Amino acid sequence: MHAETTAQSRIPSHVVDIPPASGRSFVVKKGELVRIIDVEGQQVGDLVCFNLNDLCDRFSAGRTRRNNNTLRVTKGHHLFSNLCHIMFTIEEDTCGIHDLLYPPCCRWLFENVYGVPAKTGCLEHLAQSLVSYGLGEADIPDPLNVFMHTDVLDGNQPVVKEPVSKAGDHIDLRAHMDTLVALSACAVDAGECNAGRLKPLRVEIFSDNCV
Repeated sequence: MHAETTAQSRIPSHVVDIPPASGRSFVVKKGELVRIIDVEGQQVGDLVCFNLNDLCDRFSAGRTRRNNNTLRVTKGHHLFSNLCHIMFTIEEDTCGIHDLLYPPCCRWLFENVYGVPAKTGCLEHLAQSLVSYGLGEADIPDPLNVFMHTDVLDGNQPVVKEPVSKAGDHIDLRAHMDTLVALSACAVDAGECNAGRLKPLRVEIFSDNCV
């Protein structure tokens, strides 16, 4: 059965709602399907993941770019770990534009770039969601920024644009291993990243292993 049909025709075994400017972690078992939903549209999510049986084996934006030979992953591409293990395969993608260039926003960025004091970002929110697993800010890899619209100008200048994702757009990921996942609803409310307004995300996990 096709993954999209599976997800649409079954009740998810687990749902995780992520309020604006926050992060949540959850476990995904090998073979399960994870659907990340942009609930209201134009909201970026920072996604990181770890091999549940070896937390040193974790998502790598660099390996994912190189091993797929693209700056922009979508349906059919794999998410790779730093040890070049396939962690997820993208089985469906109604948006098609995600980012592999930018690190998670953080307190330093807000204080030194945006001039906003005492504001935490995705780095802190992801780390907070993973503290029970013994992980901290230093353990957070650069993420897959789902629904984030970026480009490269003149061959070397990265820029952030308004997301093109609409309400209900989603990306489906099929797990190749037991995985610890963390996802934040991006906290940047300045500039183009989230179109100037912070919004929620939703995660639905389906245990049906059919593809």
